[in-house]
Amino acid sequence: MRFLFMLKIYLRILRVTWRAYGFGSVFLTWLLVEPAMKILTGLTLALDHLFFPGFRKVRVEKPIFIIGHPRSGTTFLHHLLSQHEEAAPFHTWHLFFPALTARFLFRPLVNLLLRRGKGEVMPEWTGHRMALDKTEEEEMLFLHNYDTNFITIGMLSFDERSYPELQYHDRQPKEARLRSMRFLDGCFRRHLYATGKRRIIAQTHLSTFRLKTMLEFYPDARFIFIMRNPHHVVPSFLSLLHNSIEFRWGIKQLRPELLQRYNEQRFQGMVDLYRYFYEMDTQGDLPPDRDLVLPYDLLRNNLNTAFARIMEFSGLPASEELQRAIRERAEKQVTYQRKHKVKELAEFGLSRERISQAFAFVFEHYGMEDKGE
Repeated sequence: MRFLFMLKIYLRILRVTWRAYGFGSVFLTWLLVEPAMKILTGLTLALDHLFFPGFRKVRVEKPIFIIGHPRSGTTFLHHLLSQHEEAAPFHTWHLFFPALTARFLFRPLVNLLLRRGKGEVMPEWTGHRMALDKTEEEEMLFLHNYDTNFITIGMLSFDERSYPELQYHDRQPKEARLRSMRFLDGCFRRHLYATGKRRIIAQTHLSTFRLKTMLEFYPDARFIFIMRNPHHVVPSFLSLLHNSIEFRWGIKQLRPELLQRYNEQRFQGMVDLYRYFYEMDTQGDLPPDRDLVLPYDLLRNNLNTAFARIMEFSGLPASEELQRAIRERAEKQVTYQRKHKVKELAEFGLSRERISQAFAFVFEHYGMEDKGE
């Protein structure tokens, strides 16, 4: 069943990529490289049971998941907490190759690229720098089984509403939901085994839509939802998406009507994520001892207080190394300036009034000021 689901999604990606770019390098990448990578991942994950059987004895205990909408400070907090001595953060190349057998095979190539200064995957100007040897978000692991909103957000499938199972993961059949979580858990166990670390601190913001399933699968997990003002999130996230598409595939060749439809769908997706969490929060589906709603402004303007709240909530030992990193970062926060440009709302066919109306429930319930920057 999972194979048929993945095949359906893959064929849709091919169809949409053809419509967007026609026959060329983008389409050929999906046609030829993507299947090869899927076969490689499946084969090497299976070989791990032969060559690295010890990972099966590892257990994921007290994981911490950072959720919330992208561009809400999730990456900042993830990178900060990943400096803890117990944490086992994934680097970008680990996410490309979750199997230990694949890492053994490709580590020499990765090291060679790094020595030659070719480790950058996505540059700073896009709004989110990625490099092979830098900590990256674990949500990307779900790309291997086509069970993440990344499929529609950044892979040019454009509209998840015709495939709601790619958005509302909690609404999938139980066996499908648990199968996907077992896949994630297997990746975590492999990584803990390989690194010798004890804790998973994962950035899985788009898995806000699978929060019920994660609460069920990991009964000792803790979830930190960073709540940022949508007036800031919307233009920042759409700018990131446009820049990422421009860097990877090229955006100028997309038809204007196609790009505008993409902007609208992404905006609706943002509203959906905030609303999904809001409904869980207000309907009593989130145990207070397992979920922390952390205001972005507190994280941005009073990091020491935010850190103390996170440590108390998560039970993560406050090591001296992490406390030093917090102090150093708190000093830099005062003068921090972003290195990427955020585009005007009009470029996406949106307005401040539209955001105020669509996210009224956020401003009202979480006491945010209904104003932009």
